[in-house]
Amino acid sequence: MSQVSYALRAAALVGALVVLTGCGGRGAVEGTVTFNGEPVDNGGINFVAEDGKSTGAGGEIKDGKYTITGDRAPAPGKYKVQIVWNKKTGRVITDTADTGAKVNETRQVIPEQFNTQTTLTAEIKSGANTGVNFDLKGTPGTRPSGKAVGD
Repeated sequence: MSQVSYALRAAALVGALVVLTGCGGRGAVEGTVTFNGEPVDNGGINFVAEDGKSTGAGGEIKDGKYTITGDRAPAPGKYKVQIVWNKKTGRVITDTADTGAKVNETRQVIPEQFNTQTTLTAEIKSGANTGVNFDLKGTPGTRPSGKAVGD
């Protein structure tokens, strides 16, 4: 499974958990995400509760923007924020994890300090939380998400 698929499935799972646990006063959240000034065109964002009690939330980043609303929105509280962006490299690879089909190669370019070892935080309040923006800067990561054809 590609890293983008994994990130999006993880975000969907978090969203499902939010719906199943149900709690009032959720905080709709929206904002932008850039990396070194470039909008993250197809990625994922997860809000992981710092208290370990609140249910987190997650969603997709499209064209540098994300919106998480309704039952998928996080409960009020403090969160660690994880961002992933598997950017296309321009090469075609064999997707060995799924069908073996030819797919666009991607690389996880967001450094670990913004995802698996995140230092990002956000405080979500009840109601609308607009402008929860992340302007990330750093050295692009180069973790591959598949094997290149012919390598």
